[in-house]
Amino acid sequence: MKTPMNVFNTAMKKKNKNRKGFSLVELIVCLVIMAILAAALVPTLIGYIKQTRQSNAKNEASAAVSAAQTIASSAFADPSGKYSCAGTSGVVIAFTSAKEDNTDNLIAEIKYLAEVDGTVSGVVYDENYKVSELTYVTKDGKTTVTYDGTTYTAK
Repeated sequence: MKTPMNVFNTAMKKKNKNRKGFSLVELIVCLVIMAILAAALVPTLIGYIKQTRQSNAKNEASAAVSAAQTIASSAFADPSGKYSCAGTSGVVIAFTSAKEDNTDNLIAEIKYLAEVDGTVSGVVYDENYKVSELTYVTKDGKTTVTYDGTTYTAK
């Protein structure tokens, strides 16, 4: 004898066997959950992208400062106070004292030694042939890094 519960269970089993796919409500709930997660993650990811760009720009500026310091150190080691541009044009760069030197030859040599694609400018040396200032702008122009002798500041 079939009880009402047996009839109900049999009907439910048949209904589940014929059921295929998801209901519209289930799909909407999943989409809402994914939208909430995306809304929470997007601002965080944008912040990480900006930090990464600034970090890369600081690293490139550091390479430019190292290259500028290499040029000055080589000139300091030479008795005549001159650095011969072996990498780019073979032109001689003369150092006499503290100065701001942004000649095309010096900038080209710094970019060559640092292997950077951005723009180097504002190179200033102190009386001890130490780089005291440098400005670096990334290739895309979105990030500017200034070096003041001790710290790198990205904008």
